[in-house]
Amino acid sequence: MSVQTFSSSSVDALRSFVDGRDEPQWLRDVREAALARFAEMAWPTAQDEEFRRTDVSMYDFDSYSFEIAEGANAVVENPVGQSGSLAFSNTAAIRRSLAAELEGKGVVFVSLEEAINGGIDEALAARVRSVLMKGLENADNRLTVWHYATMTHGAILFVPRFVELSDPFVVTFDEDGDGTLRAPQIVAIADEGARFSLVHRVRQQEEGEVLFNEAIDLSAGNAGRINYFGLQNVNIDSTYVSNGLGVVGRDATLHAYTAAFGGLLSKYRMDLEMAGAGGDGFLGGLYFPYEDQHIDLRTVQRHVDPKAHSLTLYKGAVTDESHSVYQGLINVEHDAVSTDAYLTNNNLVLGDDAQADSIPTLEIHTDEVRCSHGSTTGKLDESQIFYLKTRGYSPEEAEHLLVQGFFEEVAGHYPEVVVDEIHEIVEARIGLADE
Repeated sequence: MSVQTFSSSSVDALRSFVDGRDEPQWLRDVREAALARFAEMAWPTAQDEEFRRTDVSMYDFDSYSFEIAEGANAVVENPVGQSGSLAFSNTAAIRRSLAAELEGKGVVFVSLEEAINGGIDEALAARVRSVLMKGLENADNRLTVWHYATMTHGAILFVPRFVELSDPFVVTFDEDGDGTLRAPQIVAIADEGARFSLVHRVRQQEEGEVLFNEAIDLSAGNAGRINYFGLQNVNIDSTYVSNGLGVVGRDATLHAYTAAFGGLLSKYRMDLEMAGAGGDGFLGGLYFPYEDQHIDLRTVQRHVDPKAHSLTLYKGAVTDESHSVYQGLINVEHDAVSTDAYLTNNNLVLGDDAQADSIPTLEIHTDEVRCSHGSTTGKLDESQIFYLKTRGYSPEEAEHLLVQGFFEEVAGHYPEVVVDEIHEIVEARIGLADE
């Protein structure tokens, strides 16, 4: 297996990296645009509003090395109940499958490496470039811009007009590295009237300290639908940074779910851009930090065009000495009349030393809208625990049922391929909270 290693992320090192890569122009354009912005920006500090509660100034980001590996990319039999699968070991794509009938329908599901080596035609390459550029334009801090300059590996999914698929595509990143940067990229495009689901999960060995800096770029064309499901459970020594953008066209639907469990420090952001009348957007999240984990999550519902609907529901629990921060924004621009938007954040505090901060915000620039937000933070309801005890449950069993039920409003939407994994992680965290 061929592996290219790059020793740092300074401006000069990144310029040498971009200039030295033998890549098609559509990807080079993105990297060069990112590098130009990167060179003009500084790393975020606690003086920046979005990072005020999550100080990353202790990181020497310039010192991080990264690598790009060529994978075996073996084509394997497609798993039952999936439209396609793509598996990575570190930055190398090692296995790929696609349901037999889908290639004939024009579905494209390839690794970033395959796309670089001609796995997508010029028309699709232009669309992927456009989606990546949109994500880069939306990036407002150096960490996110850094990702677009360094993209190390990733997956590209395109479903053409009016192709509707019930079984999900599954992308799995397995990690066993140490002391390195990973910058995985997800691009998913639903053409007009296309409908599909995508599961994106990241797993890591118990040992190894990795900085993950991922981007998720989703584009739901007119009357199309994307259901995106993310699940991250890296080890507690690592750091996880995730930025996503979903663009929702006219009469389109985009539902994006995030399940965040791993990393000593995690910083998440997911933006919805409601860019067409009749669009429907949903952001669902669940998180459960423990020990001394710190997780910061931000959602943005940005309404550009009129008569669109968006909803955010993020639910979290904190235990031990962990700390969660949720920042939610509904932004309605001047022309987005008849917007209907709501955001909710609910938190359970399961330890005396745990902390959950919730900061929902509205920014409305027009009249004739219906926008509001809600937030709750508290402990388990003692009356509910008492009721379950009268039905024969022990106090521990009652707490387990209530916490699992609390998360089910979001977790229950996940496909079968990963929902049991979420239940197991939550159950393990509840058990740790009981100790």
